Amino acid sequence: MQIVGHRGASDDAPENTLESLMLAWEQGAYGAECDIILTKDLKPVLMYDDSTKRTALNGVDLIVEKTDWSELQKLDVGSWKHEKWKGVKIPLLEDVLRAIPDGRHLFIEIKTGDANSGADPRVIDYLPQLVEKEGISPDKISFICFDHAFLNRLKKRLPAYRAFYLTTFSPQPGKWPDVRNMQELEVYIKEALENGIDGLDMENSPVIIKDWVQRIHQSGLKIAIWSYGRDDTLENARRYNDIGIDFLTTNMPALILKMPGQA
Repeated sequence: MQIVGHRGASDDAPENTLESLMLAWEQGAYGAECDIILTKDLKPVLMYDDSTKRTALNGVDLIVEKTDWSELQKLDVGSWKHEKWKGVKIPLLEDVLRAIPDGRHLFIEIKTGDANSGADPRVIDYLPQLVEKEGISPDKISFICFDHAFLNRLKKRLPAYRAFYLTTFSPQPGKWPDVRNMQELEVYIKEALENGIDGLDMENSPVIIKDWVQRIHQSGLKIAIWSYGRDDTLENARRYNDIGIDFLTTNMPALILKMPGQA
């Protein structure tokens, strides 16, 4: 089981910053995960929320897609975590791509927005250009998204790069697909195989058992699990390691990597 830092080493550093991603890799994580949104002037930046209010110093409230990069790059998005991160900035995706260490991996989530209305279709044009410009090999990045139709189109543009369908366990509005039983799992396995998708990136749930993992692997797909909050525990990590998942996304990669068989 490979460990992936959720928004980097986000328990220890400010999420979705270059500092957080680098820390996850330094802690020994195989991968780091980030979220991207296009700015008003069409630059992919790392940000989870549609607005900067939660993470910017003094709660500066800028809508990312309605703000130019020249304004966003002025913000301090580290102080909210701890004063030692004072002055940390929102990174451009291109700067993060250049920083991926040899032998490490970046999982790039294309956000569907707070309203789950779907991924920005313009991203499909920018990612192939950026990957080519930066010379990023397929072994360094994977793409993940809740908007499966979007991901299917992106996979056609970048067939050599891995892509994973994101799914949830609890039903959500908009584009977020939920998987709660084997019947629903089969729907997404079929969809993934029909569209050349490489795996499923599923929300933590007790219904995900070894039979599910074996079925996914038998189909030729990979399985990743993401969790957050109270579900992001050593106990869950051990369980998923035992049933043979491929990737576990966690806020605390350093702690999970201390498990037997991981360090």
